[in-house]
Amino acid sequence: PYHSDDAGALGRHIRQALEVGIDGFTLQWFAPGERTDRNLGALLAHSQGTGFRSTVIFLRHIWPGSPAATQTTVGDAIAHLISAYGGHPNYLSIDGRPVIVFADVYRVPCAGGQTPQQSWAAIRARVDPERRSIWVAEGLDTSYLETFDGLYVYKITHAAYPDDYVKASRWAGGVRRVQAQIGRPRLWMATISPGWDDLRSGCQSDVRVPSAPHKRSRDDGAFYRATFDAALASDPDWLWINSFNEWVEGTYIEPGHLYGDRYL
Repeated sequence: PYHSDDAGALGRHIRQALEVGIDGFTLQWFAPGERTDRNLGALLAHSQGTGFRSTVIFLRHIWPGSPAATQTTVGDAIAHLISAYGGHPNYLSIDGRPVIVFADVYRVPCAGGQTPQQSWAAIRARVDPERRSIWVAEGLDTSYLETFDGLYVYKITHAAYPDDYVKASRWAGGVRRVQAQIGRPRLWMATISPGWDDLRSGCQSDVRVPSAPHKRSRDDGAFYRATFDAALASDPDWLWINSFNEWVEGTYIEPGHLYGDRYL
């Protein structure tokens, strides 16, 4: 057992990842000053001197803490990430542009009848009007690509569609069509995963949106290989592993009692 805030655990995770060719982590991040913010600073500090470059899964817009999420607090949190960490040598950036990965983008606070897309457009116009950072949104709705610089899919197996991952090339095609239409680069981040098992999980409903409990067997590694093959066939800009240690959803590749170090 370990605590995610423990410096020794962070250092061990970085070493384990580097040994197998993983380039960095996406740390789930809730708010400035919150424990995940402190852990981001620790992650970057423990990565110094290596090529390990990490970013965040941005969740300020759904954070159940105080103050409540508004367009202002969401924008301020993005500005904090960029100013506090964007210049760190171990924070993920592309051509000098720090990268932020977003989840649950449809849940952003909206004002005056705005759509979520319009809300994010307003936030970006205030925080990053010159597009000096790179924003990657979760989901398949390509209308978000007017504001965001790329898309990815967080969950590639569902109770109703256990092999949803086979659609990776179709999902990538949507991104490429928008890129051709607007004449500007748009990123496709393809997801690989060893399996899924949240049958025993529970969480605050305002953080983890309830969906049908689901288990997708790992099939002794066959599912992991199949998701990798489908992701690679989609000609991705980046590959993303879901996950290193998301134990609550049964997607972890971190060594443990059940599988040893097989998936790492």
